[in-house]
Amino acid sequence: MEQAIISQAPQLEKLIATTAHEKMPWYHSKIARQEGERRLYSGAQPDGKFLVRDREESGTFALSVMYGKTTYHYQILHDKSGKYSMPEGTKFDTVWQLVEYLKMKPDGLVTILREPCVNPNCAMAATPTVPPVRRIGFLQTNGYTPPPKAPDRTLPMDTSVYESPYSDPEALKEKKLFIKREQLMIDEVELGSGNFGSVKKGVYKMRKKQIDVAIKVLKSENEKSVKDEMMKEAEIMHQLDNPYIVRMIGICQAESLMLVMEMAASGPLNKFLSSRKDQISVENVTELMHQVSLGMLYLEENNFVHRDLAARNVLVVNQHYAKISDFGLSKALGADDNYYKARTAGKWPLKWYAPECINFHKFSSKSDVWSYGITMWEAFSYGGKPYKKMKGPEVINFIVAEKRMDCPTGCPDVIYTLMMDCWIYKHVERPDFAKVEERIRTYYYSVSKKTPPEENAEEAAAAALPI
Repeated sequence: MEQAIISQAPQLEKLIATTAHEKMPWYHSKIARQEGERRLYSGAQPDGKFLVRDREESGTFALSVMYGKTTYHYQILHDKSGKYSMPEGTKFDTVWQLVEYLKMKPDGLVTILREPCVNPNCAMAATPTVPPVRRIGFLQTNGYTPPPKAPDRTLPMDTSVYESPYSDPEALKEKKLFIKREQLMIDEVELGSGNFGSVKKGVYKMRKKQIDVAIKVLKSENEKSVKDEMMKEAEIMHQLDNPYIVRMIGICQAESLMLVMEMAASGPLNKFLSSRKDQISVENVTELMHQVSLGMLYLEENNFVHRDLAARNVLVVNQHYAKISDFGLSKALGADDNYYKARTAGKWPLKWYAPECINFHKFSSKSDVWSYGITMWEAFSYGGKPYKKMKGPEVINFIVAEKRMDCPTGCPDVIYTLMMDCWIYKHVERPDFAKVEERIRTYYYSVSKKTPPEENAEEAAAAALPI
């Protein structure tokens, strides 16, 4: 028997290696493309974060990789000889070998593979190497100990995360600030208007597909300062790429100056909620506000201050998906700056501004946290107007007197407590968005019917224990 095993060793090794990927933390089995994106967007999003999944339609594998906060999807080819490879890349006997190779060389990918996106149901999630064998009676076990739970930031969405228009690496190469007029089809349907001009519905023609867009059209008679403000907004938005921030497509200079953005067809959050008071549950509002906190956390991590966060500037894609918009007042902070100091007051939305913004013209992520608290109040009051009919000076006196708005009817106590913490007078004592996002996420999962996948990880690990 010993001689027989030795003679069959090469075939046995190949058989083991062929299925080795199934035990790797980066292997997520048969999940949909959208679910793969959802898992990649959970938690930190470093370049090179990756996972491998089974493709639904063909029985082959797909590799999903994060780069520049965008997810790219690649088909792993499997030829007639049984070899695995990327298109026109080096061929390997197993998926596991291919992944190890792609950690050293991109071989056609947008980046090398770096950090695995851990499958929450994988028994070896934290132990990709084979543990030592120990003998118990006549049985051998792998001596497996379930790994400690990692903090999870699962995205609380019933719908899939809409992929970036630039999910194709080839499309990303073509991404430029200025786009050609012939790439745009503009509808006469007007989505909204303001002092700058109007917002119209349109279609942006890309190399491989067409996408619906919203087009901010500047009035031709508008003065230079408005044009400069619009260009500034475009330059800021062009740097941002997050599922919960309205993506900037580009600027078009034709019959008018036009700012082209992703479409969020259901409009501003305050109007959306006020028209559906009987249809939207408190749990649903919590879901949308958690998404806003994820978008603001992304800005905080990238040293951006929004300066105009309000329910009117949160756009609704659908009932379960919201995105932050309107970056006209945004500023990018230097790496060593804690706040931005505005030179002039201008026309400011004082009811959404923190005391340090009004008194000292200082803006930071902590002042955005104050605005987030006001936005939460608007959302949980289903589009109510903050501070009712108070004027700016009255609001300032109200805040200085250590008074705050009452809890909206039906708003959970936990949520109102978070609002009050967002409205702490001294900015240094306010929570940052990392803490705000964690608190609203924890509450959301405590009341929703959804379960973070890692809560079942130990049960899954026990069921997968080999003997």
